[in-house]
Amino acid sequence: MAEEFTALGTALIMMVVDFKKMAFEFKKFLGLDLTQAFPALNIAENKLCYADAQFEFCIVADSDWNCKDSVNAYYKHSERRHEIGVRESVYLLALSGDFDALYSIAHEVAHWGLINYFKINFGLPEFERLDPVSKMVILQIHENITDVLTALLVFSEEELLKMDTGDKAGFSSFIGKNQLALAAYYCKHHKLLTENFFKNIAPKIWEQNQIQRRLKNA
Repeated sequence: MAEEFTALGTALIMMVVDFKKMAFEFKKFLGLDLTQAFPALNIAENKLCYADAQFEFCIVADSDWNCKDSVNAYYKHSERRHEIGVRESVYLLALSGDFDALYSIAHEVAHWGLINYFKINFGLPEFERLDPVSKMVILQIHENITDVLTALLVFSEEELLKMDTGDKAGFSSFIGKNQLALAAYYCKHHKLLTENFFKNIAPKIWEQNQIQRRLKNA
């Protein structure tokens, strides 16, 4: 059931949010030439420190790494601290230009952007009061939209459209399986998703709201 809610929530957000415009605006905010490669390490080490007085970039020794082995970096957000942490071995790989290491850092930069620049946040007190399943669903939806934004920051839309993601399998097959597949799906189908929302979903929401208002005023 949680997976179904995650897929539905992600799909709804992809219907109404213009992630391409979001990536364009975020690059401009970071002072980037829109045609240049995304300098994830420089942004995390330098630019975010100037943009956010509460931001910290932390390199964590592998021996002190408390996250799963599959996790290369993290973003932690609290009221007074906005932190990107990177495992030291991954940081060294990023310094040498390793793409996977740099992509991991870019993903955390996208988390920072969604929460602090675009203000897509859940409100920490309200979030903490949610039940465990609702928390998991919201966190996974946030991960999914971060995947889409990261891919659009690192790759051009043309590059994503050329990727073979086997989209015949359907939308739900991309949830939580491949960061690039979800972004490629968005690039291929965002117009159809948006049209579907405004033609089929938005009118039903409006109709339900009108019914609720009439019931309250009855």
